[in-house]
Amino acid sequence: MNTLDYQILRNCAIDIIIGMLGLSYFVVYLLLFLIFHFPSTQDSIPYALAVIAFGGGIALWYLCVVIQNGFRVLHNQKKNRQPVSLWFVGLFLIWTAALPTIAFLFPAQPSLQLGYASAFTVIVVGSLPDGYLKDGTVSFRGRFSLQYASVGLLALVPTIHTLAEPLHDPSPLATAFCRLLFINFFGCVFYVCRPLERIGMTRIGQPTLHGMYLIATYSLVEYSKVVMQVAIPYMS
Repeated sequence: MNTLDYQILRNCAIDIIIGMLGLSYFVVYLLLFLIFHFPSTQDSIPYALAVIAFGGGIALWYLCVVIQNGFRVLHNQKKNRQPVSLWFVGLFLIWTAALPTIAFLFPAQPSLQLGYASAFTVIVVGSLPDGYLKDGTVSFRGRFSLQYASVGLLALVPTIHTLAEPLHDPSPLATAFCRLLFINFFGCVFYVCRPLERIGMTRIGQPTLHGMYLIATYSLVEYSKVVMQVAIPYMS
């Protein structure tokens, strides 16, 4: 095995390890929710579905990371780029992370819930075809990262709506979602700028990509705790 093959194998192994950790956490997260907080009334079913879609969507993203890197190892792909499908599933990740805010921030306004959910779904689905016109170049990475930022800012609209309400205390879920998006925004900027590669810390490798995955994993785990905390009262 030459040096290039070893570096590719090492990078893929790190991504697979991070992906397996995230996948394991959110699979257990879903199982614990279903075992200990299964919805007991008909009114609690939509909220339970929001939590299940949230955890399942994130687990799907990590599964995609594991599968794509596994195929990369098996087929000995030497191109130092991420498959386009990961970017598409990443848009789905933003959509599924926003679902709990739509469900739990407007519990007494089903029409508003449906409106926000429908509008945001249309926006995310409408953003997907644009990726097929791009390739895996740096220009693609930058443009698609900008698209991520735009969709993420639109996902903040329900949260801003809630925070603008003068008669209600700020929801911990709204604060947690803002923190999630801003942390991942800086992680995305970190990946696009690639400062570690630019200063020559490694000749072959993807340390900024690993860092972005770790940042995303940390922020998602912290956010999931708040989602569970807010969802439990609705399950009784």
